[in-house]
Amino acid sequence: MSHGDPKKWYMPGWRIEQKYAPGVLIGNWGEERYKFDKGTNKHNSTHRTDFRNYGGYKPDVILRRQAMLRNEGLGKEQIFTHHGNRYSNNMISWYDEHYNNRERDVPDRLPALRAWDSHKLAWAPEKSDYPMQGQPTNFGLYGNLQDQWRKQLANETKGDYVTNYQSSYEPLPEESLRSTRYANPKALSSTLHPYNKINKDLNLRNVSVVKQPEVLAAVSVL
Repeated sequence: MSHGDPKKWYMPGWRIEQKYAPGVLIGNWGEERYKFDKGTNKHNSTHRTDFRNYGGYKPDVILRRQAMLRNEGLGKEQIFTHHGNRYSNNMISWYDEHYNNRERDVPDRLPALRAWDSHKLAWAPEKSDYPMQGQPTNFGLYGNLQDQWRKQLANETKGDYVTNYQSSYEPLPEESLRSTRYANPKALSSTLHPYNKINKDLNLRNVSVVKQPEVLAAVSVL
């Protein structure tokens, strides 16, 4: 086949197309391959076909618990709150305690010297086993982020017909409004003097002319 023959594009080996394969392993594919979605399969199984319901039979709770634990794992309630709300007030780190010189309360205070525990074979009490209880030091970062998020949400809900000038304009207080305006008399105004209207003449531009001052100097009369 010649090089310029158009039939070569319809033969294998000439035209190579990149296609997306649905079997690409992305994300948590290792965990999702063992996950079983209950009720999504429409096909029948040999167990469901051969099963006979004798009535009054109670399922094996231990076997179901083991299967649920194997498929779904432990929930966050069993991991974080198995001691109740014991760790809900444990929000102070060692850095916060030492850097900000935070003092412990009387029931939470540790002795100045530790003693050797022969049962644990360690010096007790260990400071890491008794963390400081209380709320962490708030530097205002979370509050500033909340204000920034509220402004962003408000700007997104304003609409498409809001200009940058309208969104950035800040109204001035009423005290800044001046109802009265003071100006120099026409006879004393240097801008209205006939000799100063020479800007139209190109030859006389940027030429210093004798101008009458806007504000007269206070001269004491003897």
